[in-house]
Amino acid sequence: MILPTLSNPFLPLPISNITIPSTPVTTAALTFLTQHTRPSTVNHCLRSTAFALLLSSRLPQFSRLTLDTELIVTAIFLHDMGWATTEELLSKDKRFEVDGADVARTFISEYAGPRWDKHRLQLLWDAIALHTTGGIAIWKEGEVGVVHLGILADFLGVYMGGDPGAGEPGKLISVDEYKEIVTAFPREGFKDDLVQIMCGLCKNKPATTFDTFVGEFGLEFGLDGKGADKDEYQERWEKARSMPAMLGALGRNAAFEK
Repeated sequence: MILPTLSNPFLPLPISNITIPSTPVTTAALTFLTQHTRPSTVNHCLRSTAFALLLSSRLPQFSRLTLDTELIVTAIFLHDMGWATTEELLSKDKRFEVDGADVARTFISEYAGPRWDKHRLQLLWDAIALHTTGGIAIWKEGEVGVVHLGILADFLGVYMGGDPGAGEPGKLISVDEYKEIVTAFPREGFKDDLVQIMCGLCKNKPATTFDTFVGEFGLEFGLDGKGADKDEYQERWEKARSMPAMLGALGRNAAFEK
């Protein structure tokens, strides 16, 4: 059985009964991704795409919709451009999700031109910017929800829809489907790279991490992934907490209300 690979990801996955669609836009997006990110990031995006296609056909809230599959694939291919190794693509003051959304919108707008109207470009931006914010993504357009769930599935795997903390698998992704997808697009050190990327964001753009899950990596692993400057980061994280600032300001503002 010939499975898709990093060099040819558009072959069928027969057990999962999916094929990542090859169009000029998805092919260009994959080439752009490969040029500007680590191999582990590329394979993460390919796995996430496969899981998204699998879930979109399996979950009734999505399977009954007419979804823009090209947009879903393009968004997932480009969702982690905020992790780009090409520093010129990145901002110094935006969350990595926003960097990714901005880079993707610029690239597709320039590549596809009028073939992608403002609505599709905005949907692309939304899907990428919100891909880590499930509490919002699942209530937006179907494409945005599918992008979020596909990416989440690459982390949860067979435990998607189950209880990962208790080690209880879900019923959304079978072991055979999972094995097929990770065999086609291996992890190749993804977990270690993930820690380094997240800790790098905590070091280089700390203000963008204090109110997101990224900050948890700095609190746990420090700024180098090995515990360096962990206490310093935690002190800054504590000072940036929203609740004390909000309640404190309300209390102090009360003096002006008398």
